[in-house]
Amino acid sequence: MNYAVILAGGVGSRFWPFSRELEPKQFMKLIGKESLLQATVKRLKGLVIPKNTFIITNNIYFYELLEQLKGSGIPEENIILEPQGKNTAPAIGVCARLISQKDKNAVLVVLPADHYIKNLTGFKKAIQKAISAAKAGLLVTIGIKPDKPSTAYGYIKVKAAKGIKYFKVGKFLEKPALNKARKYFKAKNYYWNSGIFIWEANVFLEEMRKYLPRLSRQLASIESKEDIKKVWPEIKPISVDYGVMEHSKKIALIPADFYWTDLGSWDALSDIFPKDRRGNILQADTYNLDSRGVCIFSKGNRLISTIGVRDLVIADTADALLVCDRAKAQDVKKLVEALKFSNRKERSVHLTEKRPWGSFTVLQDSLGFKIKLIEIAPHKRLSLQRHKKRAEHWVVVSGRARVTSAGKARLVRANESIYIPKGIKHRLENPLGAPLKIVEVQTGNYLGEDDIERFADDFKR
Repeated sequence: MNYAVILAGGVGSRFWPFSRELEPKQFMKLIGKESLLQATVKRLKGLVIPKNTFIITNNIYFYELLEQLKGSGIPEENIILEPQGKNTAPAIGVCARLISQKDKNAVLVVLPADHYIKNLTGFKKAIQKAISAAKAGLLVTIGIKPDKPSTAYGYIKVKAAKGIKYFKVGKFLEKPALNKARKYFKAKNYYWNSGIFIWEANVFLEEMRKYLPRLSRQLASIESKEDIKKVWPEIKPISVDYGVMEHSKKIALIPADFYWTDLGSWDALSDIFPKDRRGNILQADTYNLDSRGVCIFSKGNRLISTIGVRDLVIADTADALLVCDRAKAQDVKKLVEALKFSNRKERSVHLTEKRPWGSFTVLQDSLGFKIKLIEIAPHKRLSLQRHKKRAEHWVVVSGRARVTSAGKARLVRANESIYIPKGIKHRLENPLGAPLKIVEVQTGNYLGEDDIERFADDFKR
């Protein structure tokens, strides 16, 4: 039977400042009305049934994933959580291990959650060809015919075609320098590595035993999802390309007959969005004078103007602005690493932070006080908690709040307020079927998010 394994644990740092550590690109609606993850799930229709679709992600994304999968038919038990990201070989390996315990003849379709694909008919035909080849004991990858000498992708060198069914793979190659990319592009027997793989779970696990014996032994000790936490800290990160695909003698390549991009950087969007007559992509409120080749994206409402600039990426959010030479778009990842080293919160979160119960937006953060707009989803509640260093004053803007304070509960309506002193146990709940909005004013000598002592929590934090 066919199964899908969707890899959804990446951070997407090259799409900063839109993508943040706690809100990565696979959950964003970069193109259209669906997130990249939701589009990935949707394109599996007709190939893999929902109950056979598995998703592996970091445990910090669990509740966001549940929200994104509503209505998909994918069972919650099919979500596999990594305590830490360990790259693709352990992620795919643990999924293969768990699925093979259910179905010894399982064929896995492994898909990253952050690809953009057009021509779904061509995509499904390629996957079906790959499934047929996988049933012959091959590790199959989907290759993308290059349309330019790109340095953003890894390459696969192929040998002569095996009949008309697939190519035999000669070599996997890392992302090249530009001179090598030009050579590969001219040679015509090189494909971009899509990162889409199809194989029988047991065949893949056997290849892991040959080429990654230590990882194979570690994964063999996992009998259920609960065992992952015990094993994971000892596992060393390694990619499936480097650990298995570069060594196996069973690799086959099916050429893609569809449009594909892995959305690896801001510049990747230049092939997707429409351009004006000067080659500009303007996905924002903009006004430009004599600018060419400019890509402007915004998550805000302010006007962005340029004069006489060339080949830039401009990405604007409420708390961070990126201005980047389009030729350097891959280096955004280096910038994010620098932000991490500097301990900048803009690396990991937006001003509006999502929570399992809703979200909050910091409106002002000053010495001695902080103002937030809190939105609580219908029938959700925060933990029963207290703060040692701050007091809170809540004003209901819309909806109705059920507030528990010092063991007593009361309803607080729109235009009413309530004060929560420092050190008092309290809980905030939305009892209605519409969102609850509250303005919160915090006062105290320390206003960090870690000043929370939880006594009960619906989300087991």
